[in-house]
Amino acid sequence: MTFGNPWFLLGALGALIPVLVHLFDRRRPRAHPFGPMAFVLRSQKRTASRLKLKRLLLYTLRTLILLAIPLALARPEFSRDAQAATVTRGPAATAIILDASLSMRWSDGTSLFEKGRDEARDALKDLLPEEPATVMVCTGAPDAPPPPGFDRARLRALVDEAKPTYGSADLSRCLDMAARALEENPMAGKRLVVVSDMTISGFRLEAPPPTVKGPTGTLVKPEVVLRDVAEGRESLDNHALVDLRVEPALQAGPRSYQFTFTVRNFGAKPVKDLEAAVRVGESTLAKGFVDVPAGGTTQKTLTVRFPQGGTVVGAVTLAPDALAEDDRRPFVLPVPRGLKALVVNGSPHATRYRDEAFFVDAALTSPGSPVDVAVRDTEVGLREDFTAYDLVLLLNTPAPSEDEAAKLKTFVENGGGLFVSVGDHVNPDTYNQRLGALLPRPLRLVRTSAEREDPDAETKTAKLAQVKVDHPLFAPFTGRAEEGLIGARFYKYMLLEADSPSAPGTSQVLATYEDGAPAVAVARRGKGRVALFTSTVDRDWSDFAIRTSFLPLMQRFAAYLTGSLEEREEVRVRVGETVTLRPEGTQKVTAVRAPDGSEVPVKAQPDGSFVAGPTVEPGVHSVLGAEGKPVAALDFAATLDPAESDLSRVPQDTLTAYFGEDTVKASTGDADKPAVPLWTWLILAACLAFFFEGTLLRK
Repeated sequence: MTFGNPWFLLGALGALIPVLVHLFDRRRPRAHPFGPMAFVLRSQKRTASRLKLKRLLLYTLRTLILLAIPLALARPEFSRDAQAATVTRGPAATAIILDASLSMRWSDGTSLFEKGRDEARDALKDLLPEEPATVMVCTGAPDAPPPPGFDRARLRALVDEAKPTYGSADLSRCLDMAARALEENPMAGKRLVVVSDMTISGFRLEAPPPTVKGPTGTLVKPEVVLRDVAEGRESLDNHALVDLRVEPALQAGPRSYQFTFTVRNFGAKPVKDLEAAVRVGESTLAKGFVDVPAGGTTQKTLTVRFPQGGTVVGAVTLAPDALAEDDRRPFVLPVPRGLKALVVNGSPHATRYRDEAFFVDAALTSPGSPVDVAVRDTEVGLREDFTAYDLVLLLNTPAPSEDEAAKLKTFVENGGGLFVSVGDHVNPDTYNQRLGALLPRPLRLVRTSAEREDPDAETKTAKLAQVKVDHPLFAPFTGRAEEGLIGARFYKYMLLEADSPSAPGTSQVLATYEDGAPAVAVARRGKGRVALFTSTVDRDWSDFAIRTSFLPLMQRFAAYLTGSLEEREEVRVRVGETVTLRPEGTQKVTAVRAPDGSEVPVKAQPDGSFVAGPTVEPGVHSVLGAEGKPVAALDFAATLDPAESDLSRVPQDTLTAYFGEDTVKASTGDADKPAVPLWTWLILAACLAFFFEGTLLRK
């Protein structure tokens, strides 16, 4: 037992007053024989025992009053962690480490972080006046704590202003940093007070425990006080969304996606009928229920069809539990908008599979495609109003007239897309004369690699040799998917000149044949794009139209030429990490805003990209371009680290063994303190004694 005001114990000597009064007040009466007194004596003997008990009770109550009051003023307590340590080890320079990781947001009505701040304040109160102290808020990237000092108001302000983060906290690193700060103080005693929920993600027990330099320069273990804000709980139940995958759902129609997310139960009890939903703003687009076994993992898939294209910002959510922050997974999804395409068929045929536009039409109108196709012959198609379309495809079409070529040029420069494939009806000279300003490269002549009737055609036909899979157009064709490209056989193809004289250096060759001749060339013209395919899109010059890669490639041509193809890789960034943004063309990134509206640091890179971060909170981050205008295509979502959702706790015995049994003092915060201080009960006892003493005197 310890006393807050030990000098008041001297007042307990007042309890001797009733005893002294009793001793000095004792009188021995003289004997005087008197006959009538015999009757009185017989009556007195009958009440003597009752009076003796009354006097004994009075002396006891008066002694209790005089003893309880000074003891109460001395403020006794059964246990005080920091002061108990002082008794055994003496005063010590103290560093209080407050865990500010995501797991500290766990709440059963009051968050663990709020309890942690109360514990940190109590640790400051427990310090003796001669003990210097410092406070460190432990995060994933902590700042070094200030040297120990005696400004308690400043330290309390640090605790009051501390906020929990959305990332992990490396308590082992924080302990080392705090130990280095304590070395700056000459006091021999050193103490580390750890205020944490003691989850396994916070400690690196494979690393050596913290040490400080002693007075002689030798390394010694500091005293470690563990304040467990979880109050000794065996576990903190929690379920979380640990992964999300969004993929097109072609079977459900255009602009349909399936959201496959993984739910993990970190608790010791199974979870039944857990609600999961896909939400955009306040709208719920899809909802389902999942069962997750104790300590297990479950996947759930929800399919959503979006009515229109554009960048969709939303989240997959679970019914919230005690740690609601990891029950939400944000996403930024580029949904292709509906496209209108005009297909100009330069070689119609009564037999469908021999028609020039047959395979292209089938590819662009397949399930899941957002393209609305209108097929016209050359005479009608080139007279159409191109402004009503997003994309024009010239398939083995004779060169348009000068007026029609001017219309096409205006259409592309205003943002339209143009796809050109060649064939027997394409005259290189006329095309160069009429469409030379649009084509990526001028046409030269037709080269025949093999005749179909040739018995050795299988070995003589040309094949694709180099494909730039790092370009968005060919990005999906890697691994096994590449076979559909390199396996195609080309009997004839159009050779191209080195570059277009009207726009030198603006074209790009994305695929070549084995002899190095271009197979696919693209270029920007004004606000629009043009793609040139140097063979046919039917089976006249090649068998590419019946290869598995033809359908997805034509759909990607349509998306790329109209600017609706997602040209960046999916941005995956976790809280605490940086992200690289790659704007298109000359576009700049001027600012990145976090979900709470604060700005995230942005730094331009020599290659034209921008590095933003580190991110500090989960959710969708907005990217602003020139003049502060939003660039929705560059928005990205920051997610939580699933490891921080595991709230398994390090056993007390393990921590004691790690830090050393001779240095650790455990504290469970308010759990080990009586609800009412002992001195309050002493005052109540004195009041009751005073009341009963007065009652006995009146009788």
